[in-house]
Amino acid sequence: MNRFCLAFLSLLLLSPAALAGYLELSGQAQIINDDIEDARQRAIDRALSQAVMNSGAQLDYQQRSRNGVLVDEQLRMESQATIASMEILSERRSGNQYHVALRVNMVNDALGECRGPAGRVAISIPRAQVRYREQLVPGGLYELDGAFSRFISNTLNGEGRYAFGNAREDLRIDLNSHDRQWVRSLGEQDNSQYVLALTFDDLSVVRPDRVLGYWERDATRNLALEAVLYDAFTSERVWSERYRSQGGWPYERQEMADTATERFWDSDFGQELRRIGNEVVQDLNHTLACQPLKGRILELNGNRAIVSLGLRHGLRPGDKLQIVQQQDAWAQPSQLVLTLEQVEPERARARLDGPTALMGVQVGDWVQRAPRQSKL
Repeated sequence: MNRFCLAFLSLLLLSPAALAGYLELSGQAQIINDDIEDARQRAIDRALSQAVMNSGAQLDYQQRSRNGVLVDEQLRMESQATIASMEILSERRSGNQYHVALRVNMVNDALGECRGPAGRVAISIPRAQVRYREQLVPGGLYELDGAFSRFISNTLNGEGRYAFGNAREDLRIDLNSHDRQWVRSLGEQDNSQYVLALTFDDLSVVRPDRVLGYWERDATRNLALEAVLYDAFTSERVWSERYRSQGGWPYERQEMADTATERFWDSDFGQELRRIGNEVVQDLNHTLACQPLKGRILELNGNRAIVSLGLRHGLRPGDKLQIVQQQDAWAQPSQLVLTLEQVEPERARARLDGPTALMGVQVGDWVQRAPRQSKL
């Protein structure tokens, strides 16, 4: 059974949610070697992926500054929606393309007791790894690893409900190394809470035998990807998933493909690559829904501190952070509290509360967002 069908069945078991509305969307896919059913399913999958991404949360900041320093802001986050039902309005074949038009019913995606990090966490995304680089030779896709990492980062920045991305396509890291020190190191360099490692396991091109030894048949390109999310504070693996698909490959045997062009991303393989990237972002949204927002103390001066969290993370003046001291083997939040006074885009100035607030606090200690007090 198709994975989206399974999602629909599970959603039908949920209690009624507030109606998010109906959307009408379209999708298309290349018909490869007359396999109409495969093209139809890929077209539907792409339209559904578009529906989910179009209904993602949007962060809207209203800022107020004094002397160039942000002193107040308001954060509004719209709830994310999930597909509850689907209706196919029309479907047709046009040349070697299959087109579908859908109407989907979107409902609010309730998180139950999980309210997420009440903001957005930073994720560092180094250049993707390609396990078999010889598979990049057809089409000359030598920049695909960097382009895909950049695509994930840009999608997170635009559509991520709980995260934003720091693309580090300049970094080639041996993701299979047993020593995960690079995870902590990269997290400290970027002030990121997580590091996302992407590995392509299969990018091979499949060309069927020529008809009568002369006419070329449609080529396809495989797409197999592993995504692993690491906690940059502990180097522990938080989440992992594997994705597999394929798409039509329109380039001739000796033709080069440029990943910086619309032709590449609009090709059947490019659209499938985009869909997989969107799916990674949605899976990250679900994974981070119950994770706290964490940062680091960057500077200390008396009872004042600078922390590595700011406006991009959804903080505002008056918010409180609990200090997680590193001498605590279990790294649990302490009773020591920081109150934010001035908030800049990616850092904030804070005051340590209480007469014993400075006891044992060090640069590099972690901070964790404390729950906001609801206003009566």
